[in-house]
Amino acid sequence: MWPSARTIAILLTLGLGSGGAALGVNALLASSGDPGTDYGLDTDANGRFDWLVVEAQVVLPEAGTWDVYASLSADSIETNACGYGYRLAPPPLMDAGSSPMPFAWTYERYFFPAGAQTIRMAFDGEDIVRAGADGPYVVQAMLNLGGVIVYADTRPLVEPASGVEWTYTTKAYSAADFDEPIRNAFFTGGHSDLPVDVDADGSADFLELRANIQVNVPGQYNVNGMLSRSDVGGDVMQFIGYAYRDVSLVTTDEVVYLRFRGDQIRQAGVDGPWNFTLTLYGPYDPMFTVRPPGPADGILPPEPMPIPETLCGTTSAYRAADFDESVELLRYTGRFEESTPDRDADGLHDALLIRAEVEVFVTAGFDLSGELRGTSTTVLARSYGQAWLAEGIAWAEFPFAGSDIRSSGMDGPYEATLSITPSLWGIDPTTTHTTNAYRAEDFDEGAPSEPGMYWIGNLNASGSGTALRVSVTVVRGNDLLTVVYEDSLLVTVTDEAGVVVGSFREWVVLESGGAVETFAYALDGLARGTYIVTAVLGSPDAPVDSRTVRVAL
Repeated sequence: MWPSARTIAILLTLGLGSGGAALGVNALLASSGDPGTDYGLDTDANGRFDWLVVEAQVVLPEAGTWDVYASLSADSIETNACGYGYRLAPPPLMDAGSSPMPFAWTYERYFFPAGAQTIRMAFDGEDIVRAGADGPYVVQAMLNLGGVIVYADTRPLVEPASGVEWTYTTKAYSAADFDEPIRNAFFTGGHSDLPVDVDADGSADFLELRANIQVNVPGQYNVNGMLSRSDVGGDVMQFIGYAYRDVSLVTTDEVVYLRFRGDQIRQAGVDGPWNFTLTLYGPYDPMFTVRPPGPADGILPPEPMPIPETLCGTTSAYRAADFDESVELLRYTGRFEESTPDRDADGLHDALLIRAEVEVFVTAGFDLSGELRGTSTTVLARSYGQAWLAEGIAWAEFPFAGSDIRSSGMDGPYEATLSITPSLWGIDPTTTHTTNAYRAEDFDEGAPSEPGMYWIGNLNASGSGTALRVSVTVVRGNDLLTVVYEDSLLVTVTDEAGVVVGSFREWVVLESGGAVETFAYALDGLARGTYIVTAVLGSPDAPVDSRTVRVAL
């Protein structure tokens, strides 16, 4: 059987990227019509097959290490609005025929001597169940002898390699004969959509797409999606918009939603209905959990990997002109908080920290800026920062340096102008807030302009009888950096004579912006008196932050 141009292109791509498994076009010319066998394999004795095993009887022209690529397809496959089974197939490079779309793949690599050989291939039964495909199935296998990629000047040339193509049709099977996959959460098929106008100006800011789900394993999931034009066919796709969000799901959740930005829809200039694709992935909590070092032999235990679930469909009809050309990604709720941290415990304020509560309509990164003024128009202090704000109610923080306020010599109350700008594109919501009254001289002249990347949020100690309870919170700012901050935390308890009665050391791991870690300790059997509790974050010689509290028993 001659392969399609699409197959040749994919195989050549695989060959060039395989580092020693290069394919020659002549590998497709040697076709084998030898027989084969197939059977279902039940490895856990639950009455259903975990694998579909196919054995090919082929004659190999020479000895060597052979790469075996095989796909499984069927005319009975249940296609959805995406046009394929549950897994995304490679995008069509070229299409010269209408052969069934494969829904399962396997790859093997073995050394074989020349002559008649038995090649065994195994397809995952979960792939068959997800595709809803009943047999018989068509197996298309390519056996290629690994070649060597050589270079002539700057052009890569593939050394000719021997190959065998093998096609086989299995016995009849039912998809129900195979083991059900473990699905942490999945779409159940129902969906709806509606426009959302958050600022009541008559133009929709978002298109909200809601999909019915079933959650079997609670945790943090990612939902992402894409809108595309619905009135084009073939392999052509016109992009309309995209969206993504992280969401915490529990087993009682029945619906998940995703909002597409109205300005993207308006800029595309294409009226609906639109095709959509939603992907649900997770839970990913275990993948981002910092684990202790592995075993001494260096072999780590296998970790379960979730498989993305996909839902495709078509929205209702809309006019692109009905969507807003400038969307509002968040708005202020009108709630503010103020604090004056004194990190070095010298009795002076290191900063004036203003927190503004916001309602975030779409998860995104934002640039924060603020200006602090007194009774005149002169700016006393400025604040700059970045934050990754998740959809829902969140807090944006604006720290103003105590040294700037003190040097101005101007007492409060102050007027703070707070601005939150989406890092990519959108309206810059600005608000003003009048602070409480402060004295400029109460601020520390040597205070830094803003806190570090992470710091001690709270140090609390309480005594009861002869027992002392201590809690420490370490906070990371809402930065956008994709790095993990790690540092040491040392907590010591001394009596009035300076004798250490308790010492605790922790390793702090802050994985992302906004992360918080809390530690708690207990000391019992202490004598009555006053105790000093000190927490040092980082090296004691150059601490990132430190706090001290006194407590009496």
